[in-house]
Amino acid sequence: MTDRPRLCILTQYFPPEMGAPQARLSELGERLVDAGWDVEVLTALPNYPTGRIFASYDSRKPVVEQIGRLRTVRVPLYTAQSGFTKRLRSYFSFVSSAKRHGPKLCQKPDLLFVESPPLFIGYAARALAKRWQCPYVFNVSDLWPESAIRMGIVKPGLATWMAERLELKLYRYAAAVTGQSSEIIDSVAERSPKTPTAVITNGVDPTRFGKQFADDEARALIGSEPGPVFIFAGLMGHAQGLDQILDIAASMTPDQLGRFVLVGEGPERQHLADRIAREKIPRVRLVPAQPRERIPAILAAADVAIISLGMSIPGAVPSKIYEAMAADLPILLIADGEPARRVNAAACGIAVSPGDLKGAQAAVHQLASDVSLREKLGAAGRRAAETTYNRNEIGKRLDGLLRGLIRR
Repeated sequence: MTDRPRLCILTQYFPPEMGAPQARLSELGERLVDAGWDVEVLTALPNYPTGRIFASYDSRKPVVEQIGRLRTVRVPLYTAQSGFTKRLRSYFSFVSSAKRHGPKLCQKPDLLFVESPPLFIGYAARALAKRWQCPYVFNVSDLWPESAIRMGIVKPGLATWMAERLELKLYRYAAAVTGQSSEIIDSVAERSPKTPTAVITNGVDPTRFGKQFADDEARALIGSEPGPVFIFAGLMGHAQGLDQILDIAASMTPDQLGRFVLVGEGPERQHLADRIAREKIPRVRLVPAQPRERIPAILAAADVAIISLGMSIPGAVPSKIYEAMAADLPILLIADGEPARRVNAAACGIAVSPGDLKGAQAAVHQLASDVSLREKLGAAGRRAAETTYNRNEIGKRLDGLLRGLIRR
């Protein structure tokens, strides 16, 4: 081992792509550099969420570049935006490409840190760990295939049974399993009790967020119509259940306060736009996805963060919760399970269950009409972002865990 231990992060998704795993891994990688690690990333050519390789990259060739201070090795893959079979082909093409190009282009690490989903990345993890003779840590952001079954992406059968066997094998051979939520780690520990586990939550850099970051560009994007403004900023996918926000807006009477701004792209965006036009739903503005660096200003220009899930997904905790906390925004959370427990524990918002339209309507009315409540909840969230969910503190915990796993 060198004086500075070497870590390779294996992930299919990484900046300049937008998304929670991309932001989390790049920011934690930077903090591990500060802690004394040499950090390298093995990832795919950027293509998320459109399924098209970004214009500045050659889709046929691997490339090595710097993302911040992280040496980043990008490899080709088959890309797909939709269709389960096509997505499977994309996942396995990345596995093949990572196994082929990784040993040639990456330095031999002391430890491999693997981001799942997709679960099938585990095939590449096992092969690379064997090639490099190093242990791997399997980081679970969503429980697959369980989450895929809950969302209706796949049906229980032979394929999911085989995926469950792969999942269990990956846990048992890992030097450790980390997860973003207690629900994930409890599930792993129950099935693989001999594997060391740790909860490493997502988090936020609180210095990047706050009311002071609002600017005229962000205010113009949100619009000048009467508020208060309830903002959603993120992926517009099936799991987010954004139809619930349109249901709330459609049910509001003319004398009620509040409107909704939805910022982002994703497979459900056109459906939302079509529904708004067809049903003439007022009080909703759709805004295209914005660069990651603009999100703090956009949140700062709003009054309430609205974060939704369409169903209960075991272990899933939307990363938008932590950014809203740091932005000093009260949260209206449409979700149950661990996301609701985290919001309630921080006393930073109101949580209602998915599908509870009356509860969501009441929460919108309460937050829209009570400025002092918004201020109280926003301040509580900010405190949680500065302490429990501070990315610097999370990085220190991860550093300590990883150092204990290196073979000396």
